Amino acid sequence: MSTLSLDTRADEDEWIWESFRYHSRTFSLAAYLLPRSVQMSVATLYLYCRRVDSIADQRVLEVGRERALQEVRQVRDRLDETLAGRPPAETVLWRRLAEVHEQSSLPRGPMYELIEGALWDLEGRPVVSKADLIEYSNLVGGSVGAMMLPFLADPERHDELEPAARKLGIAMQITNIVRDVGEDIDELDRVYLPEHWLDEHNVSVEALQQGRVADGYPALLEAAMEAAEQRYVDSFEGVAALPFRSRYGIRAAARMYREIMNEVRANDYDNLGRRAYVSFRRKLFLLLYDGYERRKHRLTSDALSGP
Repeated sequence: MSTLSLDTRADEDEWIWESFRYHSRTFSLAAYLLPRSVQMSVATLYLYCRRVDSIADQRVLEVGRERALQEVRQVRDRLDETLAGRPPAETVLWRRLAEVHEQSSLPRGPMYELIEGALWDLEGRPVVSKADLIEYSNLVGGSVGAMMLPFLADPERHDELEPAARKLGIAMQITNIVRDVGEDIDELDRVYLPEHWLDEHNVSVEALQQGRVADGYPALLEAAMEAAEQRYVDSFEGVAALPFRSRYGIRAAARMYREIMNEVRANDYDNLGRRAYVSFRRKLFLLLYDGYERRKHRLTSDALSGP
């Protein structure tokens, strides 16, 4: 649906929600479990995040790096105007984001951090160490966790809960990185796995470009997944402290997203030519039972035992 055809508030709501579902089946499914009063706000904020991400990951392929950098800076200008209560009136996203900010006082810092993450990508900054991986993941994932807090908990608890929210966002971003190694290198010529880890496990960028799963590659991916798993677990105490409806929705998102890593294992660690995804049936199962560790143990035991 084109934004040019949006005549009513209901049309805008439909466009926002359908765009949310199109870009993220997992998060939109989990959002149904959040209080109804915040669902549209969550969808609107997600589209802001998507707008920033898409410049670094998609528009750059269409218009080139310099133009993409200009567009990111334009987004920063639009965000300045929107948070000041002067959104571009003709644009649904910014107008509705201004309403969300007026109602919920969105945290400004994390919204600008996401833009810094896009600049990291477009400026070609490398991921050399685990510290770089965590820093980048905090900019593009931890920031999203922090942005979500106004919809999940009372304002007086935001400072207390922000570390856990960021850890969950970092964990989800590392999960993205593990899932998308092949796509990132094929389409964007980017590798987010730390260079130090590649060297340690004798995995070359050339092997990744050629789609070859080298002997040390599963162990390298397990190192990345361990970094994500640690932060998923560390975040759970904060998730447990949320009000029931918020807790249920965020816990569901975490479980469904974490399971992507088991799908990578199920694909024999081939994330270069295959995309791992969690089936709708398994997502529903995870709403009732967190079987991540049990399935991980089975998959890794099978990998060690060989054919």
